[in-house]
Amino acid sequence: MNDLWDDLKAPVREAGWGNQLNTFPELSVAFWRWAIWKLFESEGAPRRGVVAFISNRTFLAGKPYAGLRAMLRERFDLIEIIDLRGDVRRGERAGVEGDQGVFNIQVGTAITVAIADGSKAKDALARVTYIDSWAEGLFTRAAKLTWLLAGSETGERPGAVLINRDRLDPFKPKPFQDVEWASMSQCFIFNRSGLQTKRDDFVYAFSRTAMRERIASFLAVLADPARAMFHDSRDRKWVGAHAIPFEANRIVQVAYRPLDSRYLYNHPAYGDFLRPELQAVWGVENCALYAMPFATGAGPAVWSHGLLPDYHAFSGRGGYAFPLRDNRAGHGPFNVSPNLLAGLAANYGAPVSAQDAFDAILALLSATSYTLRFAEDLEDVFPHVPFPSDHALFLEAAALGREIRAVETFARPPRAEFLNPGVARVESEATETLHATDWSEGEIYLCANRTGRVSGVSAAVWNFSVSGYRLLFRWIDARQGLPIDHALVTALRDLVGRIAELIDLFARADQLLERALGATLSREALGLGETEPAVVDE
Repeated sequence: MNDLWDDLKAPVREAGWGNQLNTFPELSVAFWRWAIWKLFESEGAPRRGVVAFISNRTFLAGKPYAGLRAMLRERFDLIEIIDLRGDVRRGERAGVEGDQGVFNIQVGTAITVAIADGSKAKDALARVTYIDSWAEGLFTRAAKLTWLLAGSETGERPGAVLINRDRLDPFKPKPFQDVEWASMSQCFIFNRSGLQTKRDDFVYAFSRTAMRERIASFLAVLADPARAMFHDSRDRKWVGAHAIPFEANRIVQVAYRPLDSRYLYNHPAYGDFLRPELQAVWGVENCALYAMPFATGAGPAVWSHGLLPDYHAFSGRGGYAFPLRDNRAGHGPFNVSPNLLAGLAANYGAPVSAQDAFDAILALLSATSYTLRFAEDLEDVFPHVPFPSDHALFLEAAALGREIRAVETFARPPRAEFLNPGVARVESEATETLHATDWSEGEIYLCANRTGRVSGVSAAVWNFSVSGYRLLFRWIDARQGLPIDHALVTALRDLVGRIAELIDLFARADQLLERALGATLSREALGLGETEPAVVDE
């Protein structure tokens, strides 16, 4: 199959995005390629006609499908897109509740009508129009179908916008085009995905001792049980790891998820993608902002980690690290773009430090209202930063960001008002291992037999999530079966206090963002280019 559609993959490789093609084998793309062949390339092909598909909407954006979009733009004269959304697998987007697909399937869909009538100039690209069911306020299946039926006589729905973009670009309006702010990838020199092991259950543990014992057990057994423990992948096999003696200094603490650190056996024979360049940039000590390149949901748009981050360190769905410092020889000391710092200084009439810029970004993008306002833009790109025009407001953002960073990276404990004696108070002794039931009326029972009652956990804390990842629930769920000792209860109380304080800090970030949006600095005002640097993985 690869040979038959390599002409769709070649433009992606030529653009420098070849590493994105591992997601390419999508059957709807095969249907598109066959239809193009039938209409333009097969024996006796008419080279005129219409292809009308309802298909997976994935090809509308995303680098793996740039070659398909280029071929459609080159071969056809007019392309009409009706985006029906409804991608259940990716979860709810920020500010959009109850989005449904028009079919009983998990993937989102789009209607595409591609017309070849010979109306455009020979080397011109097709005219592309796009209409979005979200923009029309349509979220339920019934509403979308009623809306479509209402346009059946004329074959169109009013409200479509012209997509005047380059051949490889998405079939959607350019994100953040109305505000033209700097992207996260323009604010930092270096970014990488976090560590990806492909066998988290094996190489991650909740303590150094547990990790040491697991590796010792693996090295002590024979082939069949060792293979079963390791879980071979394309890039790593049990036999290679089994031949290497245990190294205690390879056990390192890693930011696994927001407010959830774990111990990793950080050995290249054990993890598929341990990002050696990210580890070199990280050095002995660093911190980073972690963000999604697409599909950022409700809650903060970034998270700060003070430990080397896992690939899923934002919300369990992948992401990229933007470190504050670059500790490689001949680089740094900071990873924040010098052009950004110079642009901010020029606009403020005062020097701007890398740390202040880092913290201001964290504060501005931690506002829950940010992901609500820009839900559609965040579907396809990294968050963009609304740096305020006012210097005093920037300094206020930096100060707030310092507080958020201190809580998220465990640099300090939660403040007393968020971790008072009534918060996450253990009311009864636990008589079994951790097997928590759900939250009810401010209480959690840590054991299945309803012992270990914990009071003082608010609904806001229990439901707090980052792009759909519920921090407290997932933290407890991951530790099912562990003994409920003093260390676990202390960590649980600390977590509840941190979430409560972050809810308060994010509310303050909402107020700050509202003021900042009154006057912001564009990429042009900051002296940054229009083109975002590419994100890469090793």
